[in-house]
Amino acid sequence: MVTDDLEKQAVQAAIKGSWQQAVDFNRQLIKENPKNVAALNRLAKAYGELGKIDQAQKTYRKVLTLDPYNSIATKNLQRLVKKRKKTKTKKIDYPSNLFLEEPGKTKTIKLIRLASAEVLSELSNGQPVKLEPKKRTISVTTEEKAYLGTIPDDLSLRLVKFIKGGNRYQAFVKAVDRQNLEIFVREIFRSKHFHNLPSFSPSGGGYLSYLSPETVYEERPETTPTGEEEE
Repeated sequence: MVTDDLEKQAVQAAIKGSWQQAVDFNRQLIKENPKNVAALNRLAKAYGELGKIDQAQKTYRKVLTLDPYNSIATKNLQRLVKKRKKTKTKKIDYPSNLFLEEPGKTKTIKLIRLASAEVLSELSNGQPVKLEPKKRTISVTTEEKAYLGTIPDDLSLRLVKFIKGGNRYQAFVKAVDRQNLEIFVREIFRSKHFHNLPSFSPSGGGYLSYLSPETVYEERPETTPTGEEEE
């Protein structure tokens, strides 16, 4: 009965993403029965989610000594080995002044509506990313067009107007883990339309989401309806 309760708790912990609890419950089960393959697989999964890759691999290998044809352990062990190889080869050497701050021209931005933890785990600090302006938001992607997240709405709206008005920006991964992503954005060209307007508030205060037509254009744009919607 105690074992059945522990099994249920271990499964529920995994479903909820409570990985440290999953480790604790499954270790108790394995202590009672070292050949509990299901508990070992769950333990390895929890280790992997906590970033303890060595322990995850070791645990999956233990499963395969007990059950050489266990498909779960085989598949996940191969995935972890490939992931480790990618991590070793993708380290990026970036200049020490890459994240040098310039008032009004640079900003560290915490993204929202993030991609999956698996996608984020493939990123490295200093990695270039792309800003993809939409109608009112800016998505951030890898150079291979994989979606990473979105710039918060108020700042997105401001930057959309700057980009459409001719400003250009570079962006890089500044800090990343499986649940958070911060990028560093730098203004590299300022349009003459915005010669007196910084991209980012030097004071760190709020952002004006609205920029008047006179700000974006040298002449007031034509306002006659055309029947076309902005893409």
